[in-house]
Amino acid sequence: FSSAAAGLSSLSDLFQNSPMNLKYLFLEGCSINDEGLHALAEGAANHCEILALDGNESITSTGLSYLSSSIRSYSCRVETLYLQNITIGDDGLEVLAQGLADNKSVRSLHWVDLDS
Repeated sequence: FSSAAAGLSSLSDLFQNSPMNLKYLFLEGCSINDEGLHALAEGAANHCEILALDGNESITSTGLSYLSSSIRSYSCRVETLYLQNITIGDDGLEVLAQGLADNKSVRSLHWVDLDS
């Protein structure tokens, strides 16, 4: 468990244990990897309207599967999701699409794949 993931886990705990109405969470270029996204995904999805993860190039389809599970939840509040400059690939798009298919809140997705 990396120290960055531990910090994101603490942030996620704060989301889950405190009444919070956070509009924006910008974590652009913060070197978040799959482990960190796993720690953060549920808390962020349930408490943020705009989630920006742009430029976190270490996020793979594994990390996106955690995010997908969180945005699939009925308690998801994310309306805008920024995933620019992340190498998502076909596997990542598949898991992200699975989460978005069941999602009722996401209205805007900003995505540019580095492999494109």
